[in-house]
Amino acid sequence: MARHEPLDYWLALTLVPGLGALGIARAWRSLGSVETIFTVPVATLVSFGIRSAAANAVSAFADWSEVAAIKQRVLDIGGEIISLDDPRYPENLTLIVDPPPVLFLKGSLACLRSPAIAVVGARRASELGRRFAFSLASRLATQGLTVISGLALGVDGAAHEGSLRGGGPTLAVLGTGLDIVYPAAHRHLSGKIVENGALLTEFPPGAGPDKHHFPRRNRLVSGLSQGVVVVEAGERSGSLITARLALEQGREVFAVPGPPGLPGSRGVNRLLKDGAQLLESVEDIFSALPWLSVDEKSVSGDRVEGMLKRPVLSPEQACLVAALGPDEILFDILLEKLSWESGLLSRILLELELNGMLIKSAGNTFRVAPEYL
Repeated sequence: MARHEPLDYWLALTLVPGLGALGIARAWRSLGSVETIFTVPVATLVSFGIRSAAANAVSAFADWSEVAAIKQRVLDIGGEIISLDDPRYPENLTLIVDPPPVLFLKGSLACLRSPAIAVVGARRASELGRRFAFSLASRLATQGLTVISGLALGVDGAAHEGSLRGGGPTLAVLGTGLDIVYPAAHRHLSGKIVENGALLTEFPPGAGPDKHHFPRRNRLVSGLSQGVVVVEAGERSGSLITARLALEQGREVFAVPGPPGLPGSRGVNRLLKDGAQLLESVEDIFSALPWLSVDEKSVSGDRVEGMLKRPVLSPEQACLVAALGPDEILFDILLEKLSWESGLLSRILLELELNGMLIKSAGNTFRVAPEYL
């Protein structure tokens, strides 16, 4: 067999059908070399728990042109590839039982090395839930922590926005390739994250939002963090999967209590019954995890408060806020008032809603949050 770079072998393993991360990790840890995985007898691979069909496919692998194509596509989109034996690979992930053989990253590597807290929750979160996630992430960021989430609508997006507003980096773990933004509404947010943090995934470019990708994404969200905060979650929420994985990985789980009877309260309240840490403020995290390396940024409380209350707006955002004024306005009236395309208006409204400046009410009406008037 022709010799290849170690990274090529790692990528080749990801292309073998039926060969999961757990089997790859077992084989590599036992053999000590990724290249050796391709040269040992099939029976040896089977002894690591790898199915015989997958073991035979490893032995017969020849699709090196696809390996080269993946490397080129990652290069073309400005990303990089980090293999399990790379010293840049995040230490937290090496400790889980099924670390991804490769990670695809776009943005700053520093996000993989700093202490981190994951903030996750419902996609259809309430206004209160989104604002709490935004505020909590802002506080975590001002304390020098990276905020991790999954780029989903609702709580995830609010957490990313809050971290950016607090001046800290944020890490978005994707269930797609780096070249596919899902949901599409977060295309603008993903760009801001790349500038002030990173996008991370175990899926190669071109991989779409397959439903089976998201549980795998969730194990990375929890595995990369020192603790996971759940803000609103239904009884079947993916956030509960993240919480369960966090417990299995030895991470601390925090739950924000919700009013009884509301759909978004059922999951978090169940977590609390099952022993999760109750979280009402950022201080609860530092009380439970006092060993976290907290690095308060050199900004005064007044300045941080000022940053939160007077965000820097883009020209479009400023125009929209001016058009809203102190009143509650229907979407269609705003559209007529501004003479914008509906797609542009929807995007700017979502941006302002996620950063806490805007409140969306029943009937598709919008108003500026009271503290920003």
